[in-house]
Amino acid sequence: MSHTADKDDTQPRYAEPQQPIGYEPFRVGYRLPAWKDTRGLYKASKYPDLGTARHRDKEVYWSREVMQQEWARLWTKVWHMVGHLTDIPTPNSFMKFDLGPESVLVVRGEGDAVHAIYNVCQHRGTQLITQDFGKSRRLVCPFHRWEYAMDGKLLKIQDRETFRAEALCHDLNIPRLRAAVWRGWVFVSFDPEGPSLEEFLGAEFMQIMDAYDFERVIRIRDIMQEWPTNWKTAHEGFNEGYHVQATHPQLNAAVDAYHAQTDLYANGHARSVYQFMSPTPHVADQLSEGLAPEHKIFLREAGVPESEFPKHWREVPSAIINAKRKKKGAIDYGKFSEGQLVDDWGVGFFPATETFLHPEGFFVQHWRPHPTDPEKCIYQAQVYAVPGIGELPSFMAVENADLSGKKVLPRTYLEDDQIEETGPVISQDRHLLPRLQRGMHSQGFKGGVFSDQEIRIRQFYDEYYQYIRGHK
Repeated sequence: MSHTADKDDTQPRYAEPQQPIGYEPFRVGYRLPAWKDTRGLYKASKYPDLGTARHRDKEVYWSREVMQQEWARLWTKVWHMVGHLTDIPTPNSFMKFDLGPESVLVVRGEGDAVHAIYNVCQHRGTQLITQDFGKSRRLVCPFHRWEYAMDGKLLKIQDRETFRAEALCHDLNIPRLRAAVWRGWVFVSFDPEGPSLEEFLGAEFMQIMDAYDFERVIRIRDIMQEWPTNWKTAHEGFNEGYHVQATHPQLNAAVDAYHAQTDLYANGHARSVYQFMSPTPHVADQLSEGLAPEHKIFLREAGVPESEFPKHWREVPSAIINAKRKKKGAIDYGKFSEGQLVDDWGVGFFPATETFLHPEGFFVQHWRPHPTDPEKCIYQAQVYAVPGIGELPSFMAVENADLSGKKVLPRTYLEDDQIEETGPVISQDRHLLPRLQRGMHSQGFKGGVFSDQEIRIRQFYDEYYQYIRGHK
C-alpha cells in the first residue's frame, strides 16, 4: 500500500466511464450541497493523496502470524469504545468487554468515573465474570473463593493460613487498564503509556460530533455474532458506499451513496455523509415523480402529515428538514445543520468501529478479532436512542424499545445461521462477505484495487501499517 502521493502537483487522472453518464462523477473532495449547511457549522477536512497502488498484501486477511502481530502492535495500542455510561448506570455496575484473547471488566465509580480491570483471578487464572452486565459489591472467584473489591484490590484469600508467607508476597491485586469517558462513551486501552483518549481521537474529529446528544442515550438493541471472515474483510464492507448500488438495491431510490462527502482525520478516523432521501444517480432518471415507500416512512417519522406529503421525491429532503425544525420536544433540532436532519453521518473510529449518526439516535457497529482464528471475527451491532423521541425511527430497526433507563438491556447472541436477525441490510452484507474471504485466497486474485469511493480503505491501511511496522 502506497503511503505517498503518486503525483506531486497535478490533478488525478480518472478513467473514462464505460458509457456516457448524465450526472456529476464522484471525485475526491466532493462536498455536500451548500444548502445542507447554510450556517457553515461543519467544514470539510483536508487530506493527502493516498495513491493508487494495488493492495497486494493479501495475507493480512488470513495469516496467523499477522494476527499475532496485530494483537501485539495494534489492538493493544489503540483506544476501544466498549459502551456507554448508561450501560453501567450506578456505582459498582459493571460491563464485560471481550477482545481477542482478553476479557476486561469496566466498573462505574462515583459520578462519571470508571475504571477497568482484567477479568481474571490472580490465584489460578479463572475468569471472574461471565455475564455481560451486572452490579456487585465484590468479585468472588467461583473456583476457590478468592475475593476482590470492584477496583481489583484483593480482599480475601480462602484458607489463607495454608499458604506459606513467601507465596503471598507478590502483588495479588488485579491489574488495571486505562479507562476514559468522552461525552458518555466509555473507552479502554491496554497500553499504559500510549496517547490520551483525547489525543487519539483528535480535536477536529471530536468537534464534528458536537451537536449529537451522546451524553443521554439509552441502548435499545445489542446483538453479537461470529462471522466467518477476517475482521478487516468485514469492516471494509462498511466503510465505503461503493457497494450499496449492487449489494443493497432496495436503497437505490432513497440513498445516494455515490455522492458521499468523505472526510479523513488524524489517526485513521473518518466521516462519510450519505445523502438520505435522494436516489443514487444510477437510477435517478428511471424514477417516477412520486414517492418511494422509504420516502413516506421518513416523512411520517419527521411529523409531516400525509396530506402535506410532497408530490415529487426531490422535495422530500426539504420537507423533512422543515418539519424537524418546527418540532418541540426531546431534541433541539436547531443545533444541527440542515443535512444532519436528513442524512446519514457515517463516522468511523479507527480501527474497526463504525457509527451511523442521526439526531434521534445512533447505530454502532464493531468488528473485533476472533480469539484464535484469523478467518473469523466477532461482529457487534448496537442501537442507542435519545429518550423522549416518541416513535423510533425506522433506521433503528427496533420495535417496542424500553427507553426508561430503569433496566440495562441484556446482550443477544445470534447463532451462525441467524443471519436475517442482523437486519434487512446487514444480512445482505453478511451473506456476501464469506465469498469475498474465500475468493481472496485464489492465486488468480492479485490484490485489491480501490476506487476513490473506497478512499477510506486506503486511509485505513495507511494508518494500519504505521502500527504493524512499529511506527506508532
